[in-house]
Amino acid sequence: MTENQPPADSDNPDAISEQATTWFVRLRAESVTVDERRQFRIWHQADPAHREAYAEIAAFWEDADFHATLDATTLSPQILRCNKPAKSPWRRLVIAPGAKPLLAAAASLVIAAIIYRPALSCWKADYCTAVGEIKTVQLSDGSQVTLNSDTALNVNMRNGQRHVQLARGEAFFEVQHDPQHPFQVDGGYSNTRVLGTRFVVRENADSDIVSVVSGVVEVSRDRQNPATLNANDSIAVDARHQGEVSHQPTGNATAWLKGSASFDNAPLKEVIAEIGRYRRGSLIIRNQALQNLKVSGRFDIRDTDKALESLQQTLPIRIYRLTPWLVLIA
Repeated sequence: MTENQPPADSDNPDAISEQATTWFVRLRAESVTVDERRQFRIWHQADPAHREAYAEIAAFWEDADFHATLDATTLSPQILRCNKPAKSPWRRLVIAPGAKPLLAAAASLVIAAIIYRPALSCWKADYCTAVGEIKTVQLSDGSQVTLNSDTALNVNMRNGQRHVQLARGEAFFEVQHDPQHPFQVDGGYSNTRVLGTRFVVRENADSDIVSVVSGVVEVSRDRQNPATLNANDSIAVDARHQGEVSHQPTGNATAWLKGSASFDNAPLKEVIAEIGRYRRGSLIIRNQALQNLKVSGRFDIRDTDKALESLQQTLPIRIYRLTPWLVLIA
């Protein structure tokens, strides 16, 4: 048995559910082996209860009511017992005896371990990074691009073109000056055109943000009515409109290049979302009232556990690690 395999079989339904969850997560890992897939087939075929448990978890993956169920769950002493090592700021949750009326809700927390950001599929991208990885590539024109965590780029340098598509994530561009061949970056919503400069393009779920470190860029939506940005200018572009140019130091926008994330009076939900970009798994704020706690400071994105510890030490929150893939903040 490898260290990643589920524990030995048991007639206990809870043990079978745990095995099924472990297999579900393991089979979606980049490092899953052929032997592990064979062992899964043996386990899956050994007992109808195994097949039923695995099918339930697979169906749960698609359950649109998952977050509603999780929000309805209460982290109370009657339901959960909290074990905390003396020198560790992390808390491990264990289901307490006598909590059967809320067994389904507690099970939701266990199954939530499968909700983790999958590895980026690179086969469609010219360059990409995994979650937590940052790397720099040099293009054929001499320009350099640094890809942030979980980022994908497509590049077209043929026939005199200098065209990059940011398919996902965030990238810092250091563009080689060439007046005859403008450098263009297309994000999900934005079009950026430059001759030679340094800037960041970040693709969020509902907008792109372009931040200029030096030089001049033109940013537009659908290549209409471009706005001119100079050093320390930023602009947001979404599906409906192009925002106003704002002028502020770009230190926060480029902090990730030095392995950190900086915040100035930002809400906790924004900070947690940013830290979550650099780790596999889900970070969930259980208490709605905590989401808008204000946070200022610089946090190490190369060690997200350390970043979470720092938040726990300075804010009225507790960090609960249920599994390597699921962390609750309450």
